[in-house]
Amino acid sequence: MRKIVSLSLFLGLCWCLEGAALAGAPLTNFEGVGGCALNPFAYVANPVKGEAGGLLGSRAVSRPQVGVWTAGLTESDIDWWSVGANIAFFNRLELGYSHEFVDIEGIENVDKDNLSLKVNLVQEGGFGIGLLPAVSAGAIWKHTEFSAAPARDVTDVDGYVVATKMFGALPVPVILNAGLLWTKGYVRGVLGFGDDRDTVFFGNVETVLPGGFIVGWEYQQDADVGRVIEGDATRYTTHSIWEAHAAYMPNPNLTLVASYADTGDRTYRKTAPLQKRAAFGRAYVLSIQYAF
Repeated sequence: MRKIVSLSLFLGLCWCLEGAALAGAPLTNFEGVGGCALNPFAYVANPVKGEAGGLLGSRAVSRPQVGVWTAGLTESDIDWWSVGANIAFFNRLELGYSHEFVDIEGIENVDKDNLSLKVNLVQEGGFGIGLLPAVSAGAIWKHTEFSAAPARDVTDVDGYVVATKMFGALPVPVILNAGLLWTKGYVRGVLGFGDDRDTVFFGNVETVLPGGFIVGWEYQQDADVGRVIEGDATRYTTHSIWEAHAAYMPNPNLTLVASYADTGDRTYRKTAPLQKRAAFGRAYVLSIQYAF
């Protein structure tokens, strides 16, 4: 039933993704994917613009883009950092990497590595259809060093499909983004991976304002990933997450981001016998991005 609801939400938003073709580069997100803080976009990060506008004058290879994030989950005494980078080829293929540092007070410091691959299957406005959104598919290889509990798996791969469209003819441009994520990751893989793969809906609404400002909102559905801890029959769920953000671009290369996120009420809230849900309360999020 969850998969049917997720697919319906995705197809419903894709139906609405229509308008004039106009796109900017996405950010390098926490997991090193071109998108927003949580979610991937269908656009590749920092695409080559114009003739010989790429790396060393190339028309095939983009200049790199880097992003640094910090999230303070003060209610749960967690500090979460990420450093990532992207590069694109032929404005169709994006490669990314990020390293996450998660300081869980009283438990341990967790390191997590992410390698990502995104393929732009359909370009925005392609085939002469101005209403067509960009559509991409991708994969994120994840590995966590979490050791406080014996997780069944510490390495796995997420897959996703996503559609993105900018409405450039509105009084202020608006970007809609929607996709489906297939994941086993408990707390995005930081605390290990379960024995069930869940289908998760995600979406964004971004408004491009005059003066180099962007304000937006994003959402990622909860993920039930089954049994995570070796020898423990409890099923684990990551609570749904939403965040609202504002970004400022003082020049075409630099972007500064501030946001407020809600991951649900506190940690490991018990929902039923043999079921636990990870929720860490509210958080502030800051980021600095640079596109070379």
